[in-house]
Amino acid sequence: MAKATKKAAKKAPAAKKAPAGKASAKKAAARPAARKRKVLAATPAIAKAAAKSARRAARGARILKGPAVAAAPAARRPARPVLHGLWLSIPACKVGLALSMMGVDFDYRHVDLSSGAQKSAEFLARNRFGQVPVLEHEGHHVAQSNVILHYLADAYDQFLGRSAAEEIRVEEWLQWDQDRMSSLAMLRSMKRFPRYKQPDEVVAFVSGRAVQALDFLDHHLGTSKFVAGPRPTVADIAIFATVALADEAEVEIARWPNVRAWAERFLKLPGAMHPYAAMPREDRIGG
Repeated sequence: MAKATKKAAKKAPAAKKAPAGKASAKKAAARPAARKRKVLAATPAIAKAAAKSARRAARGARILKGPAVAAAPAARRPARPVLHGLWLSIPACKVGLALSMMGVDFDYRHVDLSSGAQKSAEFLARNRFGQVPVLEHEGHHVAQSNVILHYLADAYDQFLGRSAAEEIRVEEWLQWDQDRMSSLAMLRSMKRFPRYKQPDEVVAFVSGRAVQALDFLDHHLGTSKFVAGPRPTVADIAIFATVALADEAEVEIARWPNVRAWAERFLKLPGAMHPYAAMPREDRIGG
């Protein structure tokens, strides 16, 4: 009986093995197809926020962590800024020019400095310094023209430096403008407005400082396309507003060829214009 079993086992044909390649193909066919991963496209609002965060990080700004992801709120229309100023004021003109070049619609409140409106209790509640300009925006009252320029650049993400180093240069030139170019602005006031008339020796001193500032600026602009580097920033806007009114200080900008060439380049930028042209002459609300 045992011998018969052994013979039967020898006679039984061996099961054929399927080639490895075919077996793998059968197994793959038996498996369900892998599900394709979905890629979520960023909304324009998210893409814009991400780009702004990247620029702030490049400038060395700290990136704030937001709360847990939630449903996006309904789009909110940005508040319309209100500029309180006077068209004859160079500091106010700086802000009007910046708003124009940034393409920002704004309301305007005329402040009559000759009547002392800037010293009224209502105005002092907006600006403790009793000066123009004042920018009213998003619940803030921002004073001092170059501070306002930096505020606007950050709020609308325009005319900033594109790196931490460039941002430092912009701030340096804004400070230099307040320190040195103010002499040209002061000389213009002495020449244009009789109430600011000063003795000859004072005029000579201020005139000398204005010339020194223009000499320095001319030398710098011989090696730089714009004030803080290869691109225009709020530093250019601040300085241009004073340079554009140099004729009222009886100063010929043609004496400084690099300054003149820079001013011509500046005027070719979108929204750039003479400072007076950027300022309304009376109240303008919602216009």
